[in-house]
Amino acid sequence: MDTNDLTALMNDRSLAYRFLARAYRTAPDLAFIEALRQGGADERPADDPLEAFFNELAAASAEQMRIDVAADYNRLFLGMGPHPIAPYESVFSSAEGLLMQEARDEVVAVYRSEGFAVEDAFNLPEDHLSLELEFMALMAERTALSLEAESPDEAERCLSVQRAFLEDHLGCWVPAFCDAVSEQARTTFFRGLARMTNEQVEADRTLIASL
Repeated sequence: MDTNDLTALMNDRSLAYRFLARAYRTAPDLAFIEALRQGGADERPADDPLEAFFNELAAASAEQMRIDVAADYNRLFLGMGPHPIAPYESVFSSAEGLLMQEARDEVVAVYRSEGFAVEDAFNLPEDHLSLELEFMALMAERTALSLEAESPDEAERCLSVQRAFLEDHLGCWVPAFCDAVSEQARTTFFRGLARMTNEQVEADRTLIASL
């Protein structure tokens, strides 16, 4: 793979991670649903995890889809259902299943080492899935910028950070999290998103390990 292809791949990865980060950050608003509608009109890959959702979206109003997907988000992740799923690494990786455990401290240390600042307005533990995905997006973007600047050593360092983060963090809990979401989601959006997230992390572990 030449430098141009690798740069394009890093930019594509950054976009994918930013989309996933946004999807888990808060319940979707109308602008998010409208953006999905526009994106759904573009050519999509075969076996797209969100295919069923896009088919529904094409036949429904954006506002109704927003209501349905937001309700599912609230039920799944905000405790508005009988079996909420906490989108935090600590809950899935600690023996007690509690927030603010060792995993949170570890990701904070990684964030600080890379100057990744969490907005004060987020006001949630730093091992929230959205933040871990956003961190990966940032590091993929930095890799692309390093390649464009002809700084291969920095690009390799950024790849090493991502490789470790996938192995030590995302890869350790995202599969179990996605399984739980797939089982409990009522909308095609979150069932598809869970599959997309798991596929992204698993494929990325293989990809980054090979680079």
